[in-house]
Amino acid sequence: MASAMPLALLLLCLLVTHAYGSRPVLLRSTDDSGASPSSDACRPSIPSCRDGPGHSNGNKLPLVHRLRPCSPLGGSGARKHGKASLDEILHRDGLRLRYLSGSGVQAAAAAAPAPASSATPASGLSVPATQNVISSLPGVFDYTVLAGYGTPAQQLPLYFDVSGMSNLRCKPCFSGSSGAAPCDRAFDPSLSSSFSTVPCGSPDCRETTCSSGSSCTFTFQNSTFVFGNGTVVTDTLTLSPSATFEDFAAGCMQLDNLFSDGAAVGNIDLCRSRHSLATRVLLSSPPGTAAFSYCLPADTDTHGFLNIAPALSDYSGLAGVKYVPLVTNPRGPNFYYVDLVAITIDGKDLPIPPATFRGNGTMIDSQSVFTYLNPPIYAALRDEFRWAMAKYPPAPAFSDLDTCYNFTGLQYIELPDVTLRFGNGETMDLDDRQFMYFFREHLDDDFPFGCLAFGTSPDTNFPWNLLGSQVQRTKEIVYDVRGGTVAFVPSRCGLR
Repeated sequence: MASAMPLALLLLCLLVTHAYGSRPVLLRSTDDSGASPSSDACRPSIPSCRDGPGHSNGNKLPLVHRLRPCSPLGGSGARKHGKASLDEILHRDGLRLRYLSGSGVQAAAAAAPAPASSATPASGLSVPATQNVISSLPGVFDYTVLAGYGTPAQQLPLYFDVSGMSNLRCKPCFSGSSGAAPCDRAFDPSLSSSFSTVPCGSPDCRETTCSSGSSCTFTFQNSTFVFGNGTVVTDTLTLSPSATFEDFAAGCMQLDNLFSDGAAVGNIDLCRSRHSLATRVLLSSPPGTAAFSYCLPADTDTHGFLNIAPALSDYSGLAGVKYVPLVTNPRGPNFYYVDLVAITIDGKDLPIPPATFRGNGTMIDSQSVFTYLNPPIYAALRDEFRWAMAKYPPAPAFSDLDTCYNFTGLQYIELPDVTLRFGNGETMDLDDRQFMYFFREHLDDDFPFGCLAFGTSPDTNFPWNLLGSQVQRTKEIVYDVRGGTVAFVPSRCGLR
């Protein structure tokens, strides 16, 4: 059954209810004020701005978009309506896919230039300087949490990611480039009583050419750029009073800004590598515990959460939970993949064999926004979707979004049902906010415009399908890494 949506109210009003099949869905739009719904029922488990971005509930950390006004980043770079423009989203998605292609950016332990002679604090940290630092890493991270590092804990705004290593901007900060940022927001090893550098040859030191007895140095690089050098260190990571991890390894890097979005101090790595927080959780938690889960904010003016070590029993008996096996991919062994085998439009499978879907796998990614498919899969989806939407006038393509429609003058539209199917037979029905992108940027309010929020990768070298953040919204995503499954849990985010 196709879904009917009151389009004008969706685009021009704050709230609207629309029927998706037989299930009522509360949709939210933004206005100029960027105000959030005041009803507690809208976000029952998520704190409001007045609670402060550092408030946490047990092991559940508030998670906010980098453009949220009460983000720990201060809402830097906020856009009209509190949203990034479509141009910016597509640009950042392109950066993300280039980051991930060719095995992504790797923290490769390598011999580093000699350390700067004038900047070694009493803690013993010596971050090697280099003349080839690009002062900002690519802007490919969207969601932040507050976490503590050190003893006593220094509260730091951090992105979460699956990059392969946790990294921090550390004092002393490199100031050799023009326009260097102040060093007030950085981890200070000299203030921590539990700080330690990792020696060369330690299990926490990657393959290296460092000399025996020296500190474990590394280079953060990809096939094109050297982003910076650093030293592997350990200290206590504090996510909440009940979630602390001693001797948590991270890369201390001496950059003006570790990320191009400005005030973020670093990132927490949740991938499958031995250094990651997810691995530490599994080593310290009992059976029946997932590594982590998250609910991504529905918009830039709402909260989500990052939940560390949730009990799997919390999800037992909940209606609509979809359990999908995690699969591995040797081309990106630390990332998380699912076995996507089909996409259906109004109950009809795309004419693509499961083997084509499987290919190099389908990655779950929280940092790209849109979903990107291998060219033959996307072409089949686009053609079938266009056939289902044939009664609506097409609109010009917007960059990589090439299936767009002009809904001028319409009060209601009908959208086809879109469903993902996985190798174990589980299916996930998508609602309109997961597979359509509606926007008004650069357009008059009386010219509603919407595009299919799927595309083919702009990077021809990108090796796998990718499920972006938009298709994950409205659901809690639970990573049971020990059990080899990921669960899609509806009605837990408080976002609809």
